[in-house]
Amino acid sequence: MKYFKSHYATIYSIIILLFMTSCSKEYDTETYDNSSLVTIKLQGTESIYSKVNIEIIDVQFRVLEDENDPNAWISLNTVNTGIHNLTDITDNQVVTLVDFEEVPSEFIYNIKLVLGDHNTVVKNGVEYELDMSPESENTSVNIVEKQLISNKLYDFVIEFNLDESIEMSSEGNANLKPKMNTLMRLFNLF
Repeated sequence: MKYFKSHYATIYSIIILLFMTSCSKEYDTETYDNSSLVTIKLQGTESIYSKVNIEIIDVQFRVLEDENDPNAWISLNTVNTGIHNLTDITDNQVVTLVDFEEVPSEFIYNIKLVLGDHNTVVKNGVEYELDMSPESENTSVNIVEKQLISNKLYDFVIEFNLDESIEMSSEGNANLKPKMNTLMRLFNLF
C-alpha cells in the first residue's frame, strides 16, 4: 500500500495518458475522383521601371483543341481581380489569382490572363498608359499542354517578365506585349 501511495501521481498520469492516446478522431478526407485542385499565382520580375500596374480581370483555361469553339475557354474563380503593381511582387512574393479551385481533370492547353484597360508604367517619375495591340484582345496566353490528373493539386505561377513586355517608343508611347513564363508544381492530395 505504501508503494501505491508514493507512486500514486505517476500511475494516475500514465492511466490518463493511455486514455487520451487511445481516443482518436476520424477525419473525413475529401477525394476528387474526376477533378483536380488548382491555384494560380502571379509574379513580376525585377525591372528598370518604378511601377508596372497591370489590371487583371479574369483567368481562364483552354480545355478544347479548337480555341475558336465557344466552349474552349473556361473562366476560373479569380479572387484577386484589379490593378496590381508587379514591381512589388517579385522574388518570393506572389499574388494569388485562383485559390484552390476544383476543376475537371482534363487536358489544359493554355492559361489566359484577361487584362483590363487600366495598365500603366512609371519610368523616371513619369507615368505612361500601356497600349496593347488590337490583335492581343487584352489577353496574354501561356502554353501549358498538361493533362490534369484526379486527386492532385496543381500550383501554377505565372511569371510576368516586365522589361521584355514593355516597349517604349521614341514618340513617348508605351506598349504592352506580355511575355510570361508558367511554372507548375504538382502535389499529391492523398
